[in-house]
Amino acid sequence: MLVSNLICKKKLLTIYFKIKKIKNNDMKKICNLLICLFISSIFLVSCNDMLGVDSKRLLTEQEYGHTPNDVLYSTFGVLSQMQKLADSYVLLGELRGDLMNVSETSDLSLREINDFAITPANKYVDIKNYYAVINNCNYILQNLDSTVVVKGEKLQLGQMAAIKSIRAWTYMQIALNFKTAKYYDKAILTVEDSKKSYPELDITALADVLIADLIPIKNVPFQNIGAVGSYSTIYSYFPISFLLGDLYLWKGEYEKAAVEYHDFMLKFGIIIYGGYSSAWIETNKTITNTANLNWLTTFAPFSSEISTTITCPTEYGQKFALDSLNYQHKIVPSTQAISNWDNQTYYLNEASNTQGDLRKYGSISWGLPATAKSGITTTFNTNDVTLNPSIILKYKIYNQNVVIYRNSLLYLRYAEAVNRLNKPALAFAVLKYGLNPTNMSNLKIIPAKENDPAATYMKFNDTKFTYNVGIRMRGLGACDKDTTFYTFHAQNSLRDSVLYVEDLIQKELALETAFEGNRFTDLMRITLRRIKNGEGDASYLADPIAAKHVGNESAIRTLLMNPENWYIKNK
Repeated sequence: MLVSNLICKKKLLTIYFKIKKIKNNDMKKICNLLICLFISSIFLVSCNDMLGVDSKRLLTEQEYGHTPNDVLYSTFGVLSQMQKLADSYVLLGELRGDLMNVSETSDLSLREINDFAITPANKYVDIKNYYAVINNCNYILQNLDSTVVVKGEKLQLGQMAAIKSIRAWTYMQIALNFKTAKYYDKAILTVEDSKKSYPELDITALADVLIADLIPIKNVPFQNIGAVGSYSTIYSYFPISFLLGDLYLWKGEYEKAAVEYHDFMLKFGIIIYGGYSSAWIETNKTITNTANLNWLTTFAPFSSEISTTITCPTEYGQKFALDSLNYQHKIVPSTQAISNWDNQTYYLNEASNTQGDLRKYGSISWGLPATAKSGITTTFNTNDVTLNPSIILKYKIYNQNVVIYRNSLLYLRYAEAVNRLNKPALAFAVLKYGLNPTNMSNLKIIPAKENDPAATYMKFNDTKFTYNVGIRMRGLGACDKDTTFYTFHAQNSLRDSVLYVEDLIQKELALETAFEGNRFTDLMRITLRRIKNGEGDASYLADPIAAKHVGNESAIRTLLMNPENWYIKNK
């Protein structure tokens, strides 16, 4: 189930499952309707080529969309379909990248994804699941009455924004994975509908359509029926400003992307909070062998740092493979992923530093009891810190949640955008220093030539950003004070400086967001940009991925040097 951290997720599920137990005859009817929506997606009829789902029962326009219950129940239908995308999102995004690998126990479907040889029979990749979400969204939007007022508010206007954001994100996933998406905004309800010709749009053309659809509802607050107190308002399930930023980023419209990302930061006071850092405990200004591992908190369920998750509770009949694949060691961290963390320098002061990024011990497992939770203090031997390196600890902490959007990703995407606006020092400050009022006024951090008073996306003087720190400070100590190991000096040209910082951003994405489902498309986006600008070729993506295919590096590199092979061909 897709929800935001500002929505009371547990209560939403509780509402549904309590309704199932009600004995009243009228409520039984409601229950039956909800079950149909939740399990069978009754909006859909035989669309065999595109969706592969059917139904003998349709709600008419007269029956649907005019009460708060209609809105709640129909949304469950969409959310249940979203659960089917969770495994696919992570596996396609990570196994095709350089940070996750298969093992001797991996099944054929996993190996196909890893080797870029996905067949139609692959159990983790089914394009019909994506279109099922879209068709459900289209049906709701077609019949939703956004003029209905409940308790003085146009409740269904907010629901429309939420559903449109889900649809936009799903369309984006199709284009990124399958190269093009068949675009339609009316529900396919008959065989004849399914046989019509629909435009096939790549990510650039699709972004134009989605942006035009989202902008008018950008500031529509979402009112959730099951929410309480201050958790009653959010700018949609997928924050629309975040989505717009991503779409602009893929289009190469970097200023618009930066503005959208910053708008979201400012509206909700989103920061990289130093209190959620993992740090070695010091004694007499010297690093000890005891650490506070608070970084784990940032991607735990219901964390205030999470904007969007897909939640997949298996106890109610939904399938979720990520847990079992992880515990059975069928998906494992690559040696490159581990080396990335090991080769960083943790900085305490000039006299005391050590090798290794503490974010490693929230990403993969280490020698701690299985019941260990975030925010703990532990002592361990730095020479033997991993007990089960093949376990991806993030997935255990997720607790059957797949995190889609969180604060760190937002800031890293922002850094990517402003760097391409020829502000590499500003982008570097996101990584090392943090964008707060003090640092923004420090000319050694943000030089005068990059300080543009007219740029709204550079305004971090609000007190909301006072405690904003650099992302690297989450696992590498007081790196903002480091003048030796992690520095940025202007290169021979501004273009070289931008490329240099973009490399750092790409590497930071690997350290901070490993295994979260973004890696392959992050590499793809940067590589396509460099190819388009004449700044490099496909080797930027091909080389790191080929390196994990020990014994088959040459064949994989040759395959990936052709961008056409980055996409799934068997639709």
